[in-house]
Amino acid sequence: MPATTLATRPITPADKAALRRFHARLSEESRYRRFHSAKDELTQGDLRYLTEVDGERHIALVAEDPSRPGDFVGVARVVDLDNGTGEAEIAVVVRDDVQAAGVGGMLVDDLRDRASEAGMGALVAEVQADNHRALRFFQGQGARQRQTGWSGVYALILPPRGEEPSGSHPIA
Repeated sequence: MPATTLATRPITPADKAALRRFHARLSEESRYRRFHSAKDELTQGDLRYLTEVDGERHIALVAEDPSRPGDFVGVARVVDLDNGTGEAEIAVVVRDDVQAAGVGGMLVDDLRDRASEAGMGALVAEVQADNHRALRFFQGQGARQRQTGWSGVYALILPPRGEEPSGSHPIA
């Protein structure tokens, strides 16, 4: 399913059941990569946190085919880190059957615009060092690597809109 047939929209509290179905369709590896731990099911608390967002300090989007509302193919979010830097954490997960079809890029583009409008600065993705697909994805988005305090996890920094560096910046 090419990203051109999809639309992004903000997630809403009414999307809890759709988000649960989306999560259940993800492979065990995709769930692990997204949450950095085994996460078979989303709890009621998870569903509240993931769908009841304010749209300013916590922005979450879904990608779906407009002819199939509630059939999510991707979900992405940014959450203000509230650490005085203006940075926000970004997380993206795309359904396994449509990975590498442009869905993640579409979600990140839309999120970066919305985060910029909300006054957020750089977006930080925490990616496991052996998640080569995600490392390449964020590198393609212009991310730079920053050291983290966690062994085996990279912090990949997407600069704010308008501050993207020119050229490629490899991630180790």
